[in-house]
Parts: sequence; C-alpha cells; structure tokens
Amino acid sequence: MDEGFPHGSAKLADVDSFDAPEGEEPELLFVKFALFARALTLFDTALLLAEHDKVLDVRSTCRKVVECAIHMDAACRKPDYLQALKDDEATSKWSRAKALKDMQTDLDAGSHKLLQEFLNDKKGAQLKPSDLSKDSQFPRMAHMYREISADTAHVTYSSLLRHRSFLPDGTALFSLDPLLEEDELQETLNILGLSVLLCVFSLVRMILTMVGDEAFYNLHARYKVLAAGGQAQLGETA
Repeated sequence: MDEGFPHGSAKLADVDSFDAPEGEEPELLFVKFALFARALTLFDTALLLAEHDKVLDVRSTCRKVVECAIHMDAACRKPDYLQALKDDEATSKWSRAKALKDMQTDLDAGSHKLLQEFLNDKKGAQLKPSDLSKDSQFPRMAHMYREISADTAHVTYSSLLRHRSFLPDGTALFSLDPLLEEDELQETLNILGLSVLLCVFSLVRMILTMVGDEAFYNLHARYKVLAAGGQAQLGETA
C-alpha cells in the first residue's frame, strides 16, 4: 500500500481540534461528523463479520454504510439537508404516535389530550435515499441501497430463496449463513469501499489542514484500480 496513506490516516486520526470552515453551520458540521462516526462503526462491524465468513451479514451491513454515504453526500450538496433530516424525524415521531393511538391503548384523559394535540400538528416529510440522491455524482449508491434492501436486508421472497438449495435427488436444504455469488461479493465490496471513501473525503474537506493531502487521492486512485479489476485484481494487489 502507498506509504503516504498510513501517514495521512495517522495525521487525520491525530486531529483533536480544528477551525470550522468559514460559513459552516455548527449543527450541520455535527451531523456530518456523526455520519462519519456511524459509517466507520458500521464498517468495522462489516470487517468483523467478514473475518467470521458471515458474508450475507456483510452485505446487509453494507447497506447501512451506503445509507450513511448517501446522507453524507447530500449533507455536502443540499442546502436544505439539515431541515429535511429534522422533518423526517418529526414525521417518524408523528407516525409512531398515530400507531399508538390506533392501538387504542388505555390512556388517561390528560395523556390522550396531549397525544391528540401532537397528532393535530403534523408537519414534515419522509426523507428517502432516492430523494437524497437526486443530482448526485454517485447514483449507483442509491441503486445498490435498493438492491441490497430487496435481496438481503429485508424479508422478501428473494432474500428467503438465499437459504434454500437442492440436492441432485430434489431434496431441499435450508442453510444458515448462505454464501454470496462471486459477483455479488465483488459488488458488495466495491460499494462498501466507495461509501467509506466518500465519507472520508467529505471529512477531510472539512478539516482545512487536511485539504489537498495527496495520500487520500492516491487511495482513491488505488480503489478505482481494484474496483475495475475485479476479484482477481484484488487478490493480486492486496
């Protein structure tokens, strides 16, 4: 691996304080750093799962990392991202409150009044990854988010089929921790790498002392070679 990247990553890890970019809203800056922390936490989880050959769980966790990257990309591009994020939170709370009321839970008069007042004040809209990805330079992330949702992360017919296979005599087998197809594994690793890279680059651009560090651009160039070369290339250059 390029010797510059370990130095660059160590330099980034050693940053304990920095001057916020001029004009950057403090609350939006907090959200970006929280997105980075969440993405790295999930990426670490994906690595641990990979070490134990839990490749299906790696793909499912990859979806969560992709979601963080989609949000990070939107946070850096869309002026209304922070408000949209808050509106989504308000919409989620309203939906949960309505579900509570629909359950006809035994509430006292005071609690019922407060609940109804909250429901009367509906505002905001649901935030979808597809909406966040509009005009993005990385449309494939939203596509992969939906693909992994459908074939792995959610309970769907396709995701259930992963656990079934047949013997030559027609006997059905049901497996724990089913393997991914080689092309699925490759696309999972590719989009996982792209998502983490996007989050890292977004973070670096917010720290003025790190802007322009060639190590991270060299890392991006290396990723492009690996992603284009496929699994064989990955094995040769690891």
